[in-house]
Amino acid sequence: MFMYSYLSSNLVRSVQLLALTSLLPPAISSQALAQDNSVEASPVISFETPVFKFGKVRQGEEIRHDFKFTNRGSQTLIIEDVRPSCGCTTAGQWVKSLEPGQSGVIPIKLNTDRFKGPLTKSVTVRSNDPKRTNVYLKIEGEVWTALSVDPMVAAFPAIKDLQQVSTKSIRISNQTETPLVIRNLRVASGPFKASIKTVEEGKLYDITVETVPPLAYGANRADIQFETNLKESPTVKVSASAYVMAPVQVVPNRVMLPNGVLQKPLKKYVTVLTYEDKVLEVSDIQVSVEGVEVEVSQLNNGKHHRLIMTFPQGMNVDALKDASLKLKTSHETFSDFEVPIGSYRALNAATKP
Repeated sequence: MFMYSYLSSNLVRSVQLLALTSLLPPAISSQALAQDNSVEASPVISFETPVFKFGKVRQGEEIRHDFKFTNRGSQTLIIEDVRPSCGCTTAGQWVKSLEPGQSGVIPIKLNTDRFKGPLTKSVTVRSNDPKRTNVYLKIEGEVWTALSVDPMVAAFPAIKDLQQVSTKSIRISNQTETPLVIRNLRVASGPFKASIKTVEEGKLYDITVETVPPLAYGANRADIQFETNLKESPTVKVSASAYVMAPVQVVPNRVMLPNGVLQKPLKKYVTVLTYEDKVLEVSDIQVSVEGVEVEVSQLNNGKHHRLIMTFPQGMNVDALKDASLKLKTSHETFSDFEVPIGSYRALNAATKP
């Protein structure tokens, strides 16, 4: 009898304890606690979607989109920088900081003036999220043009003769159902002329661009424009570009040295060459820096000269002021050259706005 009472009493206690335990919340593992603490101890940037697909738009149409994001962490989220991949994509004003649970947007604008066909652009968002310092957003779609112009620039690279006559072709392709009519083809300025040839009436045309001597040394540019009967592209502008190389070239046009004091002798190379079919003499070589030695070697039957400048150990590059390499050549027009010598620090200071 005693044994029965004892067992019954223990059984009742066990059942009561089991029932009480079932009412308690489940135990949290130390690993789960660690994970939860790590999330709570930092900001977390989360975008609704990192990719915006704008579908198919007409060339010139402006694409706008707000990328929505939320701070899913437990500390303040700081948006440090928003950097589009090119100048055609710009970012508007965005929220610089978000408290936990708050949301914001990064407005992006894409200009499609210069594009045709499939297009993808990226935007880098930098924040203080330790696990996602840089988040890459994408804008993608297709740009449709009423007219396909290929290429947009009639380029004439590396011309060596001021009297050279060269031609390039630009293909105009009508992408609409309306027969194309091209009117008033003209060159704004510059040593070029343009004419139009029908390949397929109403559909395909070639614009022939020709250089008109005399050209000038260096870059020669001109805008070419015409009108059409298409409401989507009433005016079309392309361009022509010709680069004429001078008969004597000195490369590089600036000698750059590391900042500070040179720990050992440093060699720098300057090349003087001609594209003309005659020997070029180089003389009167002067370097306005004390202690610099210059060696000269001839290549390609006297058409190519290599100058090796050795800057001495211990020279303070930062102390250089208005330093340069000067030389003369036997060419009747391109005879005097001066190449500046300076440090990277001085160059950066000079180019700052």
